[in-house]
Amino acid sequence: MVIKIGEKIRELRKKADVNQERFAEYLGVTAQAVSKWEVEGCYPDIELLPSIANFFNVSIDELMCFDVMKNQEKIDMIIKQAGPERSKNWFDGSIVEMLRNSVQEFPNNYDLLYCLAKTLCLTKKPEKEKQNNIRESISICTRILSDCTDDNLRFRSLQVLARGYKDIGEKEKAVETANRLPLARDSRDMVLPEILDGEAKSNQIVQNIWMLSDMFEYLIENLANTKYKDNSEKRVELFKKLVSIEEILHENNDYIYETLRLRAVYYWLSEDYLKLKDYDKALDCIEQFAKYSVKYDTLPEVSTYTSIIFQGKTCSKNKDLDIKSTASGSKEYLVSREIFAPVREHERFKTVITELEKHIK
Repeated sequence: MVIKIGEKIRELRKKADVNQERFAEYLGVTAQAVSKWEVEGCYPDIELLPSIANFFNVSIDELMCFDVMKNQEKIDMIIKQAGPERSKNWFDGSIVEMLRNSVQEFPNNYDLLYCLAKTLCLTKKPEKEKQNNIRESISICTRILSDCTDDNLRFRSLQVLARGYKDIGEKEKAVETANRLPLARDSRDMVLPEILDGEAKSNQIVQNIWMLSDMFEYLIENLANTKYKDNSEKRVELFKKLVSIEEILHENNDYIYETLRLRAVYYWLSEDYLKLKDYDKALDCIEQFAKYSVKYDTLPEVSTYTSIIFQGKTCSKNKDLDIKSTASGSKEYLVSREIFAPVREHERFKTVITELEKHIK
């Protein structure tokens, strides 16, 4: 446990608007001694602690940062209970009140404020309540940007704020806010490989490939689902490129987290081939869709990559998701959605359903 009493003394002294000389005179020490305390060069003698605490009208526990440490432990526990950003708790509203109460208890903790702001934007609610939640989120993000000096939290809050403005129809403010974020080429991830050395440099490069490939594939998905949403031929071309990218990055087919993306891609491909009335290729993709659904469900919680780029790196299959099973959802899609009607009686389709049923718990 690191006790930063010097930092606390400096904070309290500046808050009280007292210079080092006056404070030193009160304690009967030199200004140089106070200066050393404040830069953590040494600690004050233990006999001085009651006098220091009395001077600032605080408890010795607060002076020694024990209260701060206990509070931080509680805050860390609250954030852990809230779960990762993409867990279902962030969408079903079950943690909103917990976070609101936590912010009341710790009104100046920016991590909690950010959690609440992000949750309010993600929560699925009736339109009127959703709009109120988004406006509350915008207010919180504005406060964070006004007061917080942590760049990481500021950038994340800008992202939430931009999306919040977009969701309430204020497009100009959304664009203006997004433009306050740094360009991708100026980001931390792009700069670090230039200044790190050895294994740290290699690890950052691999992390960047992982991140950028994920972003690149996400953008191709967006292109297919926006510009070409009504053009099945173009969509098929784009989705096949996504599969090729994964095959290049994972020559050993060591898909872990990526299994979910391949599952989604093959689902979209099956729909588009059905729209093109190419039923054989549609069935090929339905089989792949089922294959990756089953593979995801049967993956261990943590796996290790073997392909050359990510070799030796470990990854949780859930990563930051809250997904327990995909086989049951896959069967539901296939048997309930009208688009699959033309192939539903085909033997290959029935075999897929049977295989999925074997893995539904």
